[in-house]
Amino acid sequence: MDKSKPETLKNCLKQFKKSWSELDVILSLSSQWINIVGADLAKECRPLKIENNILTIVANNPQWRQALLYNKHKLKESIIRLGIDLKNIRIIQNYQDNKYENNFIDTKKIWDNHPSRVKNKEIILCKNCNRPAPKGEIDRWGSCTFCWRNQN
Repeated sequence: MDKSKPETLKNCLKQFKKSWSELDVILSLSSQWINIVGADLAKECRPLKIENNILTIVANNPQWRQALLYNKHKLKESIIRLGIDLKNIRIIQNYQDNKYENNFIDTKKIWDNHPSRVKNKEIILCKNCNRPAPKGEIDRWGSCTFCWRNQN
């Protein structure tokens, strides 16, 4: 936007209205997504945005992305039948999928059970340096972390 030539209020409102209509389209598409792609695929992908009549869909893993690419023409026809004008469909890989929270819980469990963690105040003295250390750490490495690092 050129600051020396400001937009008219009419043009600003027109652009604002266009952005809201695109949002309405994507919300409408999202609400009907399970009927368009089916229950299994709807769990693994979702419509992300529509810009310049190009729908962007995110898929949770390469196999589902491939399934969408294979059926892209049928998917486009189904969406056009709903009255949504599309030039093309773009399908991208989503690396932060809905399973991220489950992975985070697993990671937390792993960290909670790590030998260097103090569980129920299980602290014993290292045989080499007589420093207090978690029992799991000494059981795993035979010494405290400090002694283990000096050895390796």
